[in-house]
Amino acid sequence: MTVARISTEFTRFRDKTKLTWEGSPPSFHEIRSLSARLYTEKMGSNFAQKLLGHKSAEMTAKYQDDRSNSWIEI
Repeated sequence: MTVARISTEFTRFRDKTKLTWEGSPPSFHEIRSLSARLYTEKMGSNFAQKLLGHKSAEMTAKYQDDRSNSWIEI
């Protein structure tokens, strides 16, 4: 299973939900990044790193960066 295949399948199943988004729908990477930030907040960086399967903290830090975007809880 390749990263590209995971993203493609995520998109296919996401689109089957018929949910709508303001702007563009979330990508697999965006959902993964959000998960990294939420798990880091609740469980710590080490937990998030292990959950994401990263060998280095530096890679996990890339996923934890919100790029100054915030999300709204509804």
